[in-house]
Amino acid sequence: MVNKNLEEQSKLLFKSWFVDFIPFNGIRPSDWKEAPFSELVDFQNGFAFKSNELLSEPSDNTYQVFKQGHICRGGGFVTNGTKSWFPKDNNYNLDKYILKKGDLLMAMTDMKDNVAILGNTAIMPVDNKFVVNQRVGLIRAKNETGITYPYIYLLTNYSDFLYRLRSHANSGVQVNLSSNSIKDELTILASYKVNHDFSNLVTPLFERIIANQLENAKLTQLRDTLLPKLMSGDLDISDIEI
Repeated sequence: MVNKNLEEQSKLLFKSWFVDFIPFNGIRPSDWKEAPFSELVDFQNGFAFKSNELLSEPSDNTYQVFKQGHICRGGGFVTNGTKSWFPKDNNYNLDKYILKKGDLLMAMTDMKDNVAILGNTAIMPVDNKFVVNQRVGLIRAKNETGITYPYIYLLTNYSDFLYRLRSHANSGVQVNLSSNSIKDELTILASYKVNHDFSNLVTPLFERIIANQLENAKLTQLRDTLLPKLMSGDLDISDIEI
């Protein structure tokens, strides 16, 4: 609930600044320009892992594989999403697929009859623990524009941007976004100062969201570890005073 409220605050701020232009007397500043998404970000596709190379259990020498199941409908990171791991001591050069905190991950494929997450993004909350799978786009903000990851997250999950992006999807049994259609999608690029000021305003909200996510994940892991032992009687809590 706390994270939902924080995200709602950030969405309202995004709409106020970049849709309704309220800080600018309701008028889009003249030094803002229309630009392809690729001017705001660096984009690349995930790695095409072979299914028979993926592991179902983690170890100290594995990366977890980020798949579309880690992306929420409407945007956001599913901490208990699809669970697959890949060994670090392999013959592939995975350096550019290793995810960093603040990376954005976009769903590039969805079902034609039930489009739920196509184009939605999630924020990676940790460094060097995940590698990105194919059909997930890896997006990193170009900081020379003053833009940082919160802006990209809010933009890519904003309804108008998402509608336009999905309208370019290739349709079949599945609907697919191509790398070029994502990079070519037009949006508005504000001035460096505006982007920088907006980042300073909303980044603390997202840092709190990420910290809460990590804490919740730790508590969930602790629960999942202790509860079976408690139910089986392997864990004795009779001496604990309440």
